[in-house]
Amino acid sequence: MNNKKAQGTSAASATGFIALVVGLIILYIIFLPPEERAELLGENETVAGEEKEVSVEDEESILLLEYPGRIDYLKEKEYEHDISAFKLYKTINAQELDTINPFIIRHGLFDEVKKEVPFKIKDLKNTENVLLSFTAKKYKGILTIKLNEINIFENEITTSNPKPIKLKKEYLEENNVLEFSVSGTGAKFWSTNIYSFDDIKIVGDVADISRQESKNIFFVSENEKLNLERAKLRFWPECEQEDVGKLNILINYQDVFSGVPDCKTINMYSFSPTVLHKGDNNIIFKTDKGSYLIEQIKITTDLRELTYPTYYFEINESTYDKIKNDTHDIKLILEFVDDKRDKVMNLNINNRMIYVDTEEADYYKNIDDYAKEGNNFIKIEPLSMLDIVELRIELED
Repeated sequence: MNNKKAQGTSAASATGFIALVVGLIILYIIFLPPEERAELLGENETVAGEEKEVSVEDEESILLLEYPGRIDYLKEKEYEHDISAFKLYKTINAQELDTINPFIIRHGLFDEVKKEVPFKIKDLKNTENVLLSFTAKKYKGILTIKLNEINIFENEITTSNPKPIKLKKEYLEENNVLEFSVSGTGAKFWSTNIYSFDDIKIVGDVADISRQESKNIFFVSENEKLNLERAKLRFWPECEQEDVGKLNILINYQDVFSGVPDCKTINMYSFSPTVLHKGDNNIIFKTDKGSYLIEQIKITTDLRELTYPTYYFEINESTYDKIKNDTHDIKLILEFVDDKRDKVMNLNINNRMIYVDTEEADYYKNIDDYAKEGNNFIKIEPLSMLDIVELRIELED
């Protein structure tokens, strides 16, 4: 009896252990990732023959799959930008730079009166031949005039309308001071030397350089900028060679020419196309000497030769038999960016052309008559800018 009891206890222990192991296995399976659990339980298994047939059919149905993206279209091989004619020149006008109120200077035994007069020259660089003029109602003694502490005149005036006194440019600044004084009487200590000034003016020749520079605008399209290869500038300067100075030409504030051009003939210069921008561009002509009439101005851009995409696909014998027997069709499918623009192109399929003009986002075409057994090609020749998301050639029942 004890024997039976021992056997019963052993069996119960074994059963409990098995139940524990099974429980742990179940918990392990429950906590596995879904993909691994499905694989472990055989949920993804299919009949080997069936899986193979689906894969082969999929491979045979798609003959070509490509993603062309943007294909540029260039209607012209070059662009010409015409600039209107203009004249560059400098005018010089005599101008009154400043006027000074009347004043008196004198020098006696116990009395000396000097006068300092400030004045400005607004455009010193373009101002020449600066003169000081005045009338003297009274004039006795030696007159001394200093410009910025430099003696420019020291003499006795003998007339009420003396000749104008030249103020040398090397002594002039933007802000200036004239100082007037008269000599003492010397032995004639009882007298007084005196000058009474009126109608005092500072005049000079001021150059107007506003006509020495001309700025014009021209437009470069996005396609032109993307495909630039070379750029040239040409112009005809009507001028006298011995009378003109350096001509500077800038495009978008970068020098493309600096020098004295050949007058009365076509001048042509190449420049880097990187100077040009998409959209508005400016061109500036300026000179510092002489007169130019600039005519026949053109900016010419040469564009690179575009290569259009060509794609290849193969039609084997069995597929071609299906097409000939009319059991299957070959369909061309183009998916575009849906921008509502015209999509215009020629499709060259095995040297036969299909003209496409559509606003739709998708284009479909049966190309049974264009296909052949063996190697085939399709070339996209744009007649407008294209954005093609996908190009697909597939076999359909």
